[in-house]
Amino acid sequence: MKRYDFMHLSAHPVLWQVPMVVSVGVFDGLHRGHLTILDRTITLAKENEWESMVITFDKNPKMATKSQPYHSKLTTESQMQEILANLGVNHMVVIDFSADFSKLTAEEFLTLVCAFCQVKAMVVGEDFRCGAPPASSAGPVQLQEYLNRLSPGAIVEVPPFVQTDKSEVVSSTLVRKKLLKGALEEIQSMLGRPYELDLVAHPPSKFTDDGLLYRTASFMQLLPMAGVYDAYLTLSDNTKVPVKTIIGGDEDLLIIPKEVMWDMKLLRTKRLSLIAKGGSSS
Repeated sequence: MKRYDFMHLSAHPVLWQVPMVVSVGVFDGLHRGHLTILDRTITLAKENEWESMVITFDKNPKMATKSQPYHSKLTTESQMQEILANLGVNHMVVIDFSADFSKLTAEEFLTLVCAFCQVKAMVVGEDFRCGAPPASSAGPVQLQEYLNRLSPGAIVEVPPFVQTDKSEVVSSTLVRKKLLKGALEEIQSMLGRPYELDLVAHPPSKFTDDGLLYRTASFMQLLPMAGVYDAYLTLSDNTKVPVKTIIGGDEDLLIIPKEVMWDMKLLRTKRLSLIAKGGSSS
């Protein structure tokens, strides 16, 4: 999978002749609702011998424009790249969301997208909206109307929302809400995998007699509520080590190996998978 900057790709449209199925969204957390959209994007592309493209944002537009309260991310860009690549997405395009970008109308945004690739289809969520001002933004119906003019013959598909066992719509907002309550069982069900913290950019601040101490003030990701959690720590050689994780209320996180400590001179920490009771790291 290749990664592109949105405006750079607009200025240098190296994919302009490539037939593409495009999906647009924040995709924070890459939960089961997102995966339904992405699976359809990839399947539709493969069925027609097209390629797949995911357009996402470096920051949540609703949070950046303060129309939604700010929360730390559920997924880092590095994690997103890894998951999208493993799914089979061909191209990832990241929007550097700015005040200027936020002023683009739906038609202006879609014109840029249709200029840097041959849009054959777009797959979006039921709650998809794009373009300024919010009162005249485009949802799935308007999206089809714009594509009829900008990329004749292109279609729009809208997979249905995915719901939890409690009939709640799976969303990034719901994942955040459950995470702040420490409800790992529900989170793991909504994600289809354990919730993971990306530790690559965060070396331990201290080696204690018990384990590794991290200061979490610089963490980009949202942490669960303070408590003790079972987890698996993935090392730089992809070895998984069972650990106990203590998340404190004073911006610290302690990782305690359940077995013998590994050689920290040779191996570094990569990610921490918080395991729901009765769950696994897979």
